[in-house]
Amino acid sequence: LIHFRYFDLMLPLAEAVAGLNQFQPDWLVGPPSLLGYLADAREQGQLRLRPRRLISVAEVLEPQDQARLASVFDAPVHQIYQCTEGLLGVSCAYGRLHLQADLVAFQFEPVDGDEAEPGQPERVTPIVTDLWRTTQPILRYRLNDILRLDPRPCPCGSGFQVVEAIEGRSDDVLLFEQTAGGRRPVFPDTLRRAILLAHAAIRDYRVCQTGPDALHVYLSPMPDADPAQVADAVRSSLMDTLASYGCRLTDIEVSLDIPPLPPGVKRRRVQRLWRDNGAVSQSTGLEHG
Repeated sequence: LIHFRYFDLMLPLAEAVAGLNQFQPDWLVGPPSLLGYLADAREQGQLRLRPRRLISVAEVLEPQDQARLASVFDAPVHQIYQCTEGLLGVSCAYGRLHLQADLVAFQFEPVDGDEAEPGQPERVTPIVTDLWRTTQPILRYRLNDILRLDPRPCPCGSGFQVVEAIEGRSDDVLLFEQTAGGRRPVFPDTLRRAILLAHAAIRDYRVCQTGPDALHVYLSPMPDADPAQVADAVRSSLMDTLASYGCRLTDIEVSLDIPPLPPGVKRRRVQRLWRDNGAVSQSTGLEHG
């Protein structure tokens, strides 16, 4: 009654598209970066699928990606939040991500530097204890994910905690020098908003912090956009946003091309390559998604 087929992420896209056209799945599960490539193929008439549901795994699903996938495939987009430490979260029928408290016991640590207003989603780091393992205990294991917890009840009726967003890993939080001294954390969602709201022609982006007051921004604008105008708009938006947080930003390098990721590496749109000791990290991949 149920047929599964696995498509290797290393498979060339043309071969994956041909296989999917033949298999015609009702559910499509994959990282949002790959689902985005499949959406491109569908818009170009190469992929002929009408799945009933898409499920995002392994990478952070950002709101603009979720909206585009839902529009292109005309299907709901849900999430599974899972890692080596266990199955942590699954979307309900309303598309809201719930932590699976019947499988994993959760504790939460507030994220330093978060200034959520009362009643608004707060950022936390989860500490997990698997309730069912017998051969490899996971006891109060601190993950390095950053979650935004939604205090509102879910219309599905579940009492399990709702996660408004998985923002990424703690080392995706950027640290900037402040004009008044010291350093201030800036969260990935702040950068996402500053970039995407800067210009309507931005299709995709990647941000790397390369120094205490330096960013390298990679952009993919629409073909008919003025590249210089897009780059200037992003620079201005980032400068204004970070200045409003009292951060000093003196160097913004903008590249109008996003380098492809190495095969098998998970997408991280915001990365802090610079460390407090001045070293540059070359870490890649997202452990949890």
